[in-house]
Amino acid sequence: MLEPTPLAPEPSHIQPVHPRPEPQSLAEVRRHIDEIDAELVALLTRRQSLVRTAATFKTDEQSVRAPDRVERVIAGVRAKAEAAGLAPEVAEAVWRAMITAFITLELAEHDRINPAPPRRSGLTRGLDCWNGARGSDAADPVLPCRSSQEVTTAVEGRAAAARMWPGR
Repeated sequence: MLEPTPLAPEPSHIQPVHPRPEPQSLAEVRRHIDEIDAELVALLTRRQSLVRTAATFKTDEQSVRAPDRVERVIAGVRAKAEAAGLAPEVAEAVWRAMITAFITLELAEHDRINPAPPRRSGLTRGLDCWNGARGSDAADPVLPCRSSQEVTTAVEGRAAAARMWPGR
């Protein structure tokens, strides 16, 4: 079993939970829940900012996914939840859903910051799809055009190549 990761102490601006008088109506219960939801949104906004910053330090998808780190966080959250009186299985379900959503966001951010290198060398994909569209006998394998933008890129690229290498 994994040891819980020590979690950061609660920031000083977050007040510990103090029992409130019991709500006297369903409307009052819902109002309290809405207040808590607003606080959670503010905290998740801060977490999102940190996740985006973390993406700048990570080198690959595996470092974003960090399954060992996820399991340490979950173990720590379960322990903290139990100590606070929250059902550990509820805390785990909430954190796993939240972590999954933030990993998806962080992967997108990581890809935006570190775009993948082109998959092919030599002719561009646009020229390859144009060659395929016109039945070229080019030595490279012919790839189909996937979009009208690719066809446009291919046509423009072919025209530029014809200007550079007349008679080809």
